[in-house]
Amino acid sequence: MALDHVRDYFLADAFAFPPTDPEKTYAALFATRFITHICAPGFAWLSGISAFMYFKKNGLAKSTSYLFSRGLILILLEFTLIKFGWHFNVDYSTLGLLVIWALGISMVLLAFTSWLKSHIIFIIGLLILIAHNALDGITAGDSGFSSLLWHILHQSGMVALTDAFKVNVLYPILPMYGLICLGYGMGSLFTDDSKEERIALFKRLSLLLFLSFISIRLVNMYGDPTPWVSNQYFYRTTFSFLNVTKYPMSLDYVLITLSIIFYLLSKTESPKFKIHQYLALFGKVSMFFYIIHIFVIHMLAIILFILTNFQTIESENYASGVTEITSKYGYSLWVVYIVWIGILFLLYPVCKKYRTFKSKHPQSFLRFI
Repeated sequence: MALDHVRDYFLADAFAFPPTDPEKTYAALFATRFITHICAPGFAWLSGISAFMYFKKNGLAKSTSYLFSRGLILILLEFTLIKFGWHFNVDYSTLGLLVIWALGISMVLLAFTSWLKSHIIFIIGLLILIAHNALDGITAGDSGFSSLLWHILHQSGMVALTDAFKVNVLYPILPMYGLICLGYGMGSLFTDDSKEERIALFKRLSLLLFLSFISIRLVNMYGDPTPWVSNQYFYRTTFSFLNVTKYPMSLDYVLITLSIIFYLLSKTESPKFKIHQYLALFGKVSMFFYIIHIFVIHMLAIILFILTNFQTIESENYASGVTEITSKYGYSLWVVYIVWIGILFLLYPVCKKYRTFKSKHPQSFLRFI
């Protein structure tokens, strides 16, 4: 996640073309973007698991209230603090419905359905993820409230509600809600006495989902609104095959990303994986890390912009937005990786202190962040 966001702010012409465009990208850039695909579905699926574990510990009434409250708080954060972190302005002529909003609304929906048996919720999530691409042929216009409702449900894109106000729906909620339901239904796997069985299961699931992805993608008729195409260059054909749709997350996208996630989980839970205890810190304060890392990346990008353009900065428009910065300057991809690693090291002790402070106040507002 942090790598993808550093790329947004530091890679030269980061928004000139999609980084997975088979005709324009290159191997290192494609791989950089592709591996970060696991973040959004991982967040949603793990949120469902966390919700189930909270339910088992606290009961239905308390867990429902917590899901509903946290979901609303995430939506509020998306529209206020996180929006400011991305753009450093308070312009509300355009409102983005991004990943935190989608997670928040999915939690609210899960709160209303959490009274169902966990296996029923799992089946609901599975059916949504398998079937939602059948709706790809239904499209709405780019204006009006009814169009906005369909975009929120299944179609990404910009919708104008008035001449002065637009809503950019980046993450429609159907696949997000499907993933959080899937995680909730799998929450019972996460017990201390089932670790070995869980590791073995995740290895099998990883292979099963990977083979399912290959099979469905080869047929090229369902599972993704963007079919892959053959090219005279093998690497471009490979890029096209792997160039699955993220907005909204297609069935092919979910299959390949969950396959990677399950494989990684089977490795990180192994006793031989010693670095797990360090990486887990970011997961324990994931919302805090998400918010703070956007501000740090954005501020660092502006500081470097000023330092490298101080001689001419008075004669040009000051760049502060994410797209403005990378259109005016940027660095090579290897610089992006250096900045990304540096930010992780910088924020690690900050996250550690926050984790300690949060653990001392378990009933405070911090339990939502």
